[in-house]
Amino acid sequence: MACISYLRSVMSNSSKLERRSALIEGLMCEYQRGINGADSQNDTDCEGAKVFKLLESAAEPEFLMADMSIEQLTSFTTYKAKFEVEYCCLPFLDRSSRAKLIMLESELQAAMQMQMGKSVTKALEDAGLGERDVTPFIRIRVVGLTSLSYEGEHNPKEGIVTIWDPTESQITELTEGKIYIMKGLVPINTDSDILYLHGRGSSSRWQPLSPKASESFQPFFNPRKPISLSDLGEIPISSEFDIAAYVLYVGDAYTDVQQTRQWVFVTDGSTQHSYSGEISNNLLAISFSAPSTNDLSIPQISNNLVGSVVGFCNLIKRAKDVQNAIWVGDATENSIYFINAEAAYSSHLKTNSAQILKWAKLSSSNSVIHALRQRVRSIVSQ
Repeated sequence: MACISYLRSVMSNSSKLERRSALIEGLMCEYQRGINGADSQNDTDCEGAKVFKLLESAAEPEFLMADMSIEQLTSFTTYKAKFEVEYCCLPFLDRSSRAKLIMLESELQAAMQMQMGKSVTKALEDAGLGERDVTPFIRIRVVGLTSLSYEGEHNPKEGIVTIWDPTESQITELTEGKIYIMKGLVPINTDSDILYLHGRGSSSRWQPLSPKASESFQPFFNPRKPISLSDLGEIPISSEFDIAAYVLYVGDAYTDVQQTRQWVFVTDGSTQHSYSGEISNNLLAISFSAPSTNDLSIPQISNNLVGSVVGFCNLIKRAKDVQNAIWVGDATENSIYFINAEAAYSSHLKTNSAQILKWAKLSSSNSVIHALRQRVRSIVSQ
């Protein structure tokens, strides 16, 4: 019997996972930010603005809209979405016209999602990273339990459980903080302080303990809490932490002692300028590493993440780079990142992600972000 202290998402059994993730995240960022080339984007904005003004000034906009091409209507809905204009704020359109545009926008979103899915599948297959080329598994950290009646020292043993080919119910139902009776697992290594076990999804059993029965044990779980750069100094070195941050810079992948390493620099807008006017303590450098391969053309982290707000979970705090006044963190094999704060695993970062996104959009933040990027480039070039 053990409690899940954290649950790692479905993974592959090789460095292919990181390469798959990099490709998928990069393509998703391109679609979300509408990266189709600056010229085409500017053309779309210009056409959308023209249609907006025509409809706004027309005596009978619904008749004008009825004669417009699908391309014109598409540019208008794209323009409206980019500048976050609500349909209720378009009084020059009647109810029928608004309904038509809403339906068109829904169809466009569905078409874009379908196209994105096809692009992701093709990109993965072209890179030799299709679903059939990887073996999925879940990695779970568990902690032993201590009865409330036990009078000795409370020093629970930890374990790492790997479930190969997990079942759908295991993927969706296993939850951090819950107690399970585990069956069908085989120990791999018992010599270390951490017990390693593994099993197949079809042969392992995870029976949840009832809430009432769970009350018979000493506290065993600390819920995930997001941390900001302004509070990073409060947690000890080697501790795990979760953070939402704005990606400033993604470095090139390089080989370092039989490992492929890549640095990502982020900020979150939570710190203030020092009295000297210099920006301090608001940079975090995250090191991503994986077993070295001969192919560095597909990095672990896509450069398309620059300018996005990303949620990072299970990072390890390292000693601060005092010379450059930068916080340092390691992304281990148990670390994971998301660009979608709605994902269940990173839902605790949702509020912070929204605040950072709002901060990044402020005109007053442009100079701060630019200065931080310049500072990162200066550090990297050393």
